This record gives sequence, C-alpha cells and structure tokens, in this order.
Amino acid sequence: MIKKFTHIAFLSSLIFSIACEKNEFIGPPIESFYGNLEILESFSNDKPVGVDFSNGDTVNFNCEFSISSDYQINIVGRTSGATFSILGSNIDLSNSYWLGNSQNIFFKQYEWCDITLSFDSYDTTLKDSVLILGVRDFSNDGLLLTSFENTNEYTIVTSSNNDEFGVNSNPNFAIHGTNYLNTLGIGNSSWFGAVRFSWNSSPITHSDINSIYFNGFFYSDLLGSAFVIKVFEDQNANGVYDAGIDEAYASKINLNANSQWNKYHISLADLIIDQSGNNVLIDGELNPQNIIRIDITNSQSGTVNGQFGYSADFFIITYNEPL
Repeated sequence: MIKKFTHIAFLSSLIFSIACEKNEFIGPPIESFYGNLEILESFSNDKPVGVDFSNGDTVNFNCEFSISSDYQINIVGRTSGATFSILGSNIDLSNSYWLGNSQNIFFKQYEWCDITLSFDSYDTTLKDSVLILGVRDFSNDGLLLTSFENTNEYTIVTSSNNDEFGVNSNPNFAIHGTNYLNTLGIGNSSWFGAVRFSWNSSPITHSDINSIYFNGFFYSDLLGSAFVIKVFEDQNANGVYDAGIDEAYASKINLNANSQWNKYHISLADLIIDQSGNNVLIDGELNPQNIIRIDITNSQSGTVNGQFGYSADFFIITYNEPL
C-alpha cells in the first residue's frame, strides 16, 4: 500500500511540474506569421533631397511591419519609364536598397521616380518618391563599346541599300546621353550597313566565352527588322582580320517592333561560325582574346522586299552576367 501511494505521489508531482513549466519556442512566435498587417514605421527613403548615383550613392528604404511579410518595392521613372523591382521577406526593409540600376532602359538624370511598397496577400500599398540628381555610370560594368557620344569609338560602313545609317541627337529620346544610332534599309537585302568597332589587339579581358555578353538597346517600329552581331578573330596575330585565314562568328537577333526601347543581350558562346563570303572554318572555337573587330549590322529576319531598321544606343560588353 505504501509502495502504491509512493508511485501515485511521484506521478502527481511529475504532472504538476510539467504543467507549471514555462513554454519556450524556437524561432519567431507564430503571431509574427499570421495576423493583421500593421505598419509600425512609415515607408520612406534616406535621400529626401535627391540621390546622385554617379557618386556611388545608395537609396536605403525604411519601413517596419507588425508581422513578417513578403513584399515588393517597385520603382518607376516618370520621364524615362525605366523600372526596377526589389523582392524581400522580413519584418522591415533593413536589407532593401537601390543602386540606380534598372531592369529595362536607363533612368534619366533629374527625373522623379515613383516608389510603391506592396505586400503579398494584403491590399496595403505605400508610396514614396525620390529625385535622381545623377545617374549611375554603367560603363564601369564592363567594356563600353559606345554610347554614340564619341565618334572616335566607332566607324560606320554604309550600303547601297541604306536610306539612313548615322547618328542623331535628341536627349529626350536617347537611352544614354544625347546621341543614338539611327538606321533604315530598303529592299530585300539582309545587310543594310554596320557600325564597326576595331582594335589592334583584343580589349576583352575574360577568357571564358560563356561569361561574356554583348548588350545593347534597340528601338524599332518596322516589322521584320533585326540586327546581326559579328565578331572577327585575329588568329595569326598580325593586327588585322584576314578573310580566308581568320575566323568570324555571328548571330542574328530579331527585334520587337513595339515602338519602344528594348534591352537585348547575347552570350558570345551563342555565336556560330560564319562561312559566308570568303570566311573559313579553322578550328571552330571562338577565342575572346583574339577578337579585334565587332560589327553590329542592320538586317531583316527574312529576305522579303521592304523597309527595315532601328534606333540603337549604349553598346557594352559585360562579364559574368548581362547588363
């Protein structure tokens, strides 16, 4: 009987101790994931008088929420129409910032940008704005071929089928700066002239072809328009491209004729050997450090008779990822 009583007393004390033990949770409390979203600190940025991205400035965002939430910050330029989005998940915006980069075209100097903060599963939307005093210098992101501001960076090769192939000036239209390339070809040709970049030796510093990209901005309202990127090697190291001795590689990109600027990029690894004309196959391996010439031509997607062309701006070679 005494033994039985002892067992009962032990079990009672054990149950009592468990019931009185303080609950401890690993990780954030469940109410931080479920519940009503409340804004504890208003949405703002740390550049109330404007940001100068040309000096390396950064826009940092501030806002605090009552629960951990998936959020999105959208930035839209009022003048350029350029956009940039930031995705995150947190109880605040401590890890969200903007370096002046964009997802399509470039933002403009002295333009206001509208900023919205929205949340998944909630209809709350917060708004802010920021003035761009100086734009980011994207030429530092790789090898700038040209933004058509300096005529020493390129030459223009025209065709008998050209109606226009030259540089125009309009700061309200150009992607970067004031100048841009404007082309128009008429007929059934597939070559309506080219803008050419030439060097005595390759300026490309990376050797891995899979990590090198050509980037450019193109605007077209003519259906069937296209551009061709063609690169030329100097395999015998004599400083020039010798047809029949050195190799050339090319790729044609069809343009979206939506009457607005579009950003295009192509990996040099996607170029194929060009054996047209006197071009020959040597080893079929494009060596970036042998490239001494790049042509960007006005072309068409087919071989029909018509008008084909585009405006273009800001050609740059980037490494590791597209612009």
